[in-house]
Amino acid sequence: MVVTRVRLHQRPPTIGAQNCSGRFAELELPHVLGVEGVGVVLKSRCESFQEGARIAFLLKKFFNDESHGCWQRRLILDEHRAMILAVPAVVGLNQIAACTTSTVAALAFLKFFPPASQIIVTAACGAVGLATMQLGALRGHRMIGLVRGPERAAWIAKELVGCGSIAVVDTDAPGWIRLAFPMSGKGELIAPPDSTDVGGGADGIIDGVGGEVLALALEELLRVRAIVVRYSAVLGEDAARVDAAQHRLHLQVRYGNIEEFMASLDAVRQVEAAFALIGDARYQPKAWHVASWKEVAECMKDQPIWTRHATQVKPGRIGRIILKFD
Repeated sequence: MVVTRVRLHQRPPTIGAQNCSGRFAELELPHVLGVEGVGVVLKSRCESFQEGARIAFLLKKFFNDESHGCWQRRLILDEHRAMILAVPAVVGLNQIAACTTSTVAALAFLKFFPPASQIIVTAACGAVGLATMQLGALRGHRMIGLVRGPERAAWIAKELVGCGSIAVVDTDAPGWIRLAFPMSGKGELIAPPDSTDVGGGADGIIDGVGGEVLALALEELLRVRAIVVRYSAVLGEDAARVDAAQHRLHLQVRYGNIEEFMASLDAVRQVEAAFALIGDARYQPKAWHVASWKEVAECMKDQPIWTRHATQVKPGRIGRIILKFD
């Protein structure tokens, strides 16, 4: 048994939206939220994590845990309920707080790809996207990030230059799909709609946004039988386009499952190896702001420039808000 003092980084989810999907159908409010955290072990009956150990953790069941909720000053954990990870001595807890779930998600999605794959990542400036871009490049993959806006594209190109093979495309730019052709190895000539001979393309895509960007990427940038890893929802006309592209190119569709990855035998080893890369400054999680849990409601609002509160909706913000439980 492990008792921890935790710091959490997830921003508060929208209860109404998650209730609509049935994930919190039985939730009685008020209710403590949160599925992850970092902290220091206060008391322990576990040989692997003694008192004073610095740990990170992620619940193995995101929504069906009867005692779901980690946004607390002290929390009782055990290895059946949560993946518990050692934090390297040279790595700050705030650094780990910025990337625990996103690191696990990135590793869960990258497992589908063979070595030296060429992988497109949508929402490459999001938490999962940034982790996937960095860890994929550090594993020897050639990563192509799709982002919205020239500021984000320039930021990634500058910040992640030391990770390996990384290219970025601004999907707000006119004709962005053509700009991505040479990066993905796609030929300039587009095959007829009923043909699967499309002249090359990327080996796969990891998508967290859906919509027209996903549809266009599938239609124009992938090779035949490429791997598609999705953790997004696609609706309306875009869904029909996505289905058509998947059928025409015989794409191998996989749905990223973090809970399934955490159940694998080497999951802890993989995540702790990624944490070690932070100590070498090769993997760089991004945290935008550390806030007391008492101020989190203010951080979720659009604040005027004169306020002392940070705001999650600030234009150009990159990185998560970390909640600090004192």
